[in-house]
Amino acid sequence: MEFNNIEVKIKEGLAKITLNRPEVGNTLNIELAKELYYAVNMISANNNIKVLILTGKGKLFCGGGDLKFLLSKEKKVKQTLLQMTHYFHGAISRMARMDAPVIIGINGTAGGGGFSLAISGDIIYSIKDAKFTLAYTNAGLSPDGSSTYYLPRIVGMKRAKELMLTNRVFSAEEALSMNLIDKVLINNDELQEAVENQAETFLKGPKKAYAGVKKLLNVSFDNGLETQMDIEGIKISENAESNDGLEGLKAFNEKRKPNFNE
Repeated sequence: MEFNNIEVKIKEGLAKITLNRPEVGNTLNIELAKELYYAVNMISANNNIKVLILTGKGKLFCGGGDLKFLLSKEKKVKQTLLQMTHYFHGAISRMARMDAPVIIGINGTAGGGGFSLAISGDIIYSIKDAKFTLAYTNAGLSPDGSSTYYLPRIVGMKRAKELMLTNRVFSAEEALSMNLIDKVLINNDELQEAVENQAETFLKGPKKAYAGVKKLLNVSFDNGLETQMDIEGIKISENAESNDGLEGLKAFNEKRKPNFNE
């Protein structure tokens, strides 16, 4: 499909999605949500892609839902939000389930649905000046975009309630201290460099092993110990017989760097 609200670039195993509504803070409407959904599904289905980068253009990463758009649909707001969340949630679900690691580069403030999207990645970097807020109840709304799933698992239920009920604004440094993000960079130039460096590392890494990590962690909270270990046994044995697995074992034994190219 044609992308008007996001930019999509794919090159040599690397996919990059950039939210591209900077004039309205990359806020979410149906069109952006739909484009994000289709882009992520297209990338997930491409077996040649080894890493996905998601970032935003302009001063904000994503300001959440486009409230002016929602008000323009006042008489059909329930139907509109059901459609928006269908696409938005589909994109987030696909990023969680895809084999490729997802790196999110937070180039500015993330609020509401933008906050939810920001914390849904596998590796998350942010500029120092970025601000974070849940913001939902300020607009008389409840959270979406996976934040009620991820947030309590990352920061605990008590802190999740505090952040969601008070909507207080907090800094990138506090987000780092709560393990919501992985690294804080001085400015956007440093952010892009750090994101690209991490992407390059993933591009040279073992694709199936990364996929195995994601799949195992996705089901970890749903299983008991023995069930989880059984799945671990299956995954490690599958990886061991893959080309990357055999290369990794040989390289470790020969005390050299592995050359993963599967």
